Amino acid sequence: SLQVRTTQEHGGDETIGMVFSTCVPSPAVPCGRRAQSSKDHERILKATEYVERTGSSVEFKSYVVLETEEGNSIVIEKTVVPWAENPASLDDRNSQAKVIRSQDCRDSGATVGIIRGVQAQELIKCSSSTRYVQAVYCHATGEAESFGCRSGFRRSIASCHPFRFSLASRAPCARSTP
Repeated sequence: SLQVRTTQEHGGDETIGMVFSTCVPSPAVPCGRRAQSSKDHERILKATEYVERTGSSVEFKSYVVLETEEGNSIVIEKTVVPWAENPASLDDRNSQAKVIRSQDCRDSGATVGIIRGVQAQELIKCSSSTRYVQAVYCHATGEAESFGCRSGFRRSIASCHPFRFSLASRAPCARSTP
């Protein structure tokens, strides 16, 4: 849970000073807010990719949350529990993570059954947990069929080092000095 500390001068606006978390982000667990489980025919309405710390200040991991038309939330990540429906601590966990990207999936045609198949195929591959989550996200949003799987972390061509690129020609330009 979160604890918010605020201050307010007489007649002034209330200002948030600090936000404390009283728990460490926990991995998704199969026990959930509801006994309801998702059905294969349920459409995916929204996909959100998150990144969070794993305890060490330099280690991070990714996970994706899929929201269905029946109000279910499915957490997919490459851990011991790769598929968790309606985990109890999801709101707390999401509040401590950073959103990488989020997209409405109503037009993608993705269903829970399709994503279960994609998730099972991706688990077999020897990809990193980040690439695994990105592949699931791309299939849920329909990007995998249209553009291939793109990362929410990639920098644009123009920001590559040590050369900058002209966006018009895609050719390297000379490095500028400040």
